[in-house]
Amino acid sequence: MLRKLYSGNILSLRKSRLHDEKGNFVGINNIVLHAPLSIFSGIARLCGYRPILPWISYTSIGIFKNFLSKNSRVLEFGSGMSTIWYAKYAGYVCSVENNEIWYEKVKSIIEKHNLNNIHYQYCNDEKDYYSFMSQDNIGFDLIIVDGSYRSKCMASAIKLLKPGGIVYLDNSDKDYISGGDMRLAEDILLDFAQEKHAQFKYFTDFAPAEFFVNQGLIVICPHQ
Repeated sequence: MLRKLYSGNILSLRKSRLHDEKGNFVGINNIVLHAPLSIFSGIARLCGYRPILPWISYTSIGIFKNFLSKNSRVLEFGSGMSTIWYAKYAGYVCSVENNEIWYEKVKSIIEKHNLNNIHYQYCNDEKDYYSFMSQDNIGFDLIIVDGSYRSKCMASAIKLLKPGGIVYLDNSDKDYISGGDMRLAEDILLDFAQEKHAQFKYFTDFAPAEFFVNQGLIVICPHQ
């Protein structure tokens, strides 16, 4: 029983719940600071309550909270409770979703909270999805790729980022052994970081409502 609790799933590529799928250990600090939050919110989720937070690493949530302001514009590929949270801290949020059932659920939550700074769109066509907001001529301060067609979304996202902006790829440890769309999305983002002489960092950390850790990749661009 203890082994099962620690390992999670024998079919997973993880060494344990405390390792991402690339084999990176979460670290003692994140266990102490974030594991209790993840467990508590996970139990709440099992009881039917979804925490209104981005379901990404707690470390990244802290960075975004300090970074965003009412002048910030956010672009999100893949919606959820994160959409509500971004609208609280940013001035304007554009979010796209291709799961119709989930879209309707999130839409009802947006309406319930009477949020008028969100442009929320359902796209069941692949090209419409990854091309979402591609004609925008203002740009975005924060772009999160956390949905479908990640490599194509990432290729679109990097063209829309403002100087000094942040791009975040969630679950960057996925497809690590077999290769796949996530690996291509990661390569696109790393090439972009190199081209722009931008800072990049990987986070292996707990996220809200999950009982295991994941990896995320963040790129912070210079202002010039």
